[in-house]
Amino acid sequence: MSSTRHRVVIIDDTSDLRELLRLALHRGGFEVVGEAGDGRRGVEVVRETEPDIVLLDLSMPVVDGLDALPALRRAVPEATIIVLSGFGATQMSDRALANGADGYVQKGSSLDSVLAYLQDVVAGVPAATARSLTVAQPTAPDQVVLEGHHPAPSDHRHPAPTGGGAGGGAGDAWAEALDLAPVGVVELADEPLLRVLRINPVARRQLDGADVGSPLGFVNGPLATLVAYHRLSDDAAFEVDLGGTTARVVLRRSSHASLLVYLDSGQDDVAVLRRAIATAAHEIRGPVAVICGIAEASTWGGGSELDGETQARLMTSVSRQARILDGITADLLTTAQIQRGTLRLDPREVDVEATVRALVADRFGDEVEVVVEDDRRVVADPLRLEQMVTNLVGNALKYGQAPWSVHVRPEGALVAIDVVDHGRGVPEEFRAQLFAEFSRASGTVATGTGLGLYVVRGLAEAQGGRAGYEPGQYGGSVFTVALPAVTQA
Repeated sequence: MSSTRHRVVIIDDTSDLRELLRLALHRGGFEVVGEAGDGRRGVEVVRETEPDIVLLDLSMPVVDGLDALPALRRAVPEATIIVLSGFGATQMSDRALANGADGYVQKGSSLDSVLAYLQDVVAGVPAATARSLTVAQPTAPDQVVLEGHHPAPSDHRHPAPTGGGAGGGAGDAWAEALDLAPVGVVELADEPLLRVLRINPVARRQLDGADVGSPLGFVNGPLATLVAYHRLSDDAAFEVDLGGTTARVVLRRSSHASLLVYLDSGQDDVAVLRRAIATAAHEIRGPVAVICGIAEASTWGGGSELDGETQARLMTSVSRQARILDGITADLLTTAQIQRGTLRLDPREVDVEATVRALVADRFGDEVEVVVEDDRRVVADPLRLEQMVTNLVGNALKYGQAPWSVHVRPEGALVAIDVVDHGRGVPEEFRAQLFAEFSRASGTVATGTGLGLYVVRGLAEAQGGRAGYEPGQYGGSVFTVALPAVTQA
């Protein structure tokens, strides 16, 4: 590697991961000249420092990585921009490359492999072919709908299988991913009959009677008409009726002169289940990547970067990320219990003020202010109360903007806990779905299982309370959980 210390900016909303990357980059001879926790601040830091390399997360609050990419490219046209994200080698990577990224590394890759990749890049190996890049071709074509994103217009053409049969290769890998997609995916010949070239199991259910070789018009005339109408568009999205169910259709052109049609019915139970599994797996990947990275760093040994103070910080990071994992698994388990009717509660008198203050101080620190206007106790399961407040505050930090606060106030016979942020608020058309299971607003980039608010409502109602949302008086959001106050004798 050259003796020149290449200057790097890290843009990622997980501070624990930024520290790990900073340690690894320093060990590899790079100089970290700036960090940021969201895309907007990241653009500012890049303009101030003019780095050689930018490591950029895709999913962040305020401004996500995809939206920040064009501004970053304008700010440092000669820099190498590497996307580092937990979405996996999917169409998200294609969108990143189309928006100006030079390469893509998946979160969960070992720190040494990330270093090796960057060292290849600075040695002159093109970012798209360097040795630890994980993105050569997308392997899960469902992600464009799975994560709630609509495809961005671009000149990129999505790869289609190059043939199947014994012998495997890219075609078989693509077909395997196609079969596992949680939405319907159909590949069509770009010809007047729009013959089906490939179709996954979900699409077979949605398009009853469709099979390889079938003309699409014989299976679903309205869909065939819409596909024919939009076939020359680089980025088409529309809705169509599939046997009484309205499905969102996304149409893309592949690199092999065929058409890829994505069908998301939203009401398909299997699709919902697969989407839930995929989003939960994605949410788990981030904490696991940090914990694995810390375990890897602990084996380096002998480096001044791992002195006692650094090791203590890393152990704190392990604890913090383990709590995040615990919260995800708790929500998954609680959802299953609510649905089966097996939810168990241990109600008792709980000091709301003490509980909220301790929880906020322990998990969120000085970022969140606590204001108490009602010191009454409530009748609730203390662990479930912590779960509800943690979900609401975590939701505010993920989707809202500072300042954040928790207000405890009287509401008749209830004690209300308001979690307040000053972000953009929830679009009016989505508010009715906020507390629904697996609910995610269209276009949402910040990650999540889509279960947090569903769990809050279920737990609140099971304890004789309520959960709700109101737009903030001066913008932002107010999410509330209210529980029965202890009656005075």
